[in-house]
Amino acid sequence: MAFGIETRMSANARALTTIVGAGVLFGASALGAEAMAVASGLIGMFLAFGWSFLIELPNPGTARRVIVGTAIATAFVAYFLTIRELTFLAGFVVIAGFVAEMARKDGRPRLLEQISGTVSGSMLALMAGLWTRSLLVESDGADAIQVVLIAIAVATLLEMLIPHSLRHLRHVVYMVGGFLGGLLFMLFADLAWYAAGLTGLAAGAILAMFDSILRRLPPATRRRPGFALAMVPLCAGAVVAYTLTLILA
Repeated sequence: MAFGIETRMSANARALTTIVGAGVLFGASALGAEAMAVASGLIGMFLAFGWSFLIELPNPGTARRVIVGTAIATAFVAYFLTIRELTFLAGFVVIAGFVAEMARKDGRPRLLEQISGTVSGSMLALMAGLWTRSLLVESDGADAIQVVLIAIAVATLLEMLIPHSLRHLRHVVYMVGGFLGGLLFMLFADLAWYAAGLTGLAAGAILAMFDSILRRLPPATRRRPGFALAMVPLCAGAVVAYTLTLILA
């Protein structure tokens, strides 16, 4: 698929974007659920603007509209309602993806690929809503969010700094970095070392998993797809934070 001339985005730039995004979410967690709802919604919308180009969908505009709508709806549902309504929204998103494709009038080429790509991007945007739910479930939610975000930031930074000769070990570096990031959080909060360490390890594993799936895609070196790739761990990491919140509760 032709993308035209687009600014390149290096792996280091993607890593820095992820770290900055983690910092924004960290700050939002300290400000409260309202700030987190806005920040997580923005993360989902930033994902939307590049996701369809990252996985090379045949109709990027339709996918972008569905994912943006999902991100906005998720921000409202996560803040004003409960996790029950968020699961209902997940089911509605699947239906919305089909309806959006049925409304197309271009012959709908590669329909299955288009629908699966739209729904997968929407689910990532919906996952970001769990940052807000983590804050609203229990008072321990802020700690759960912050340990995951520190783990993501440390793991991403370590992976960015390793020499080229050790790039084949980057998945191990992600997990080790996540573990160390989780332990680092113990300097700021009263959280058991095993809970912090295992949470960081889980965050690092998510980074490694999505890296292995998406990093080698050719569009990842371009600005919009690269920016979307930088948002992926910030969406998926919310699942780890929400799980830890439930455990601590």
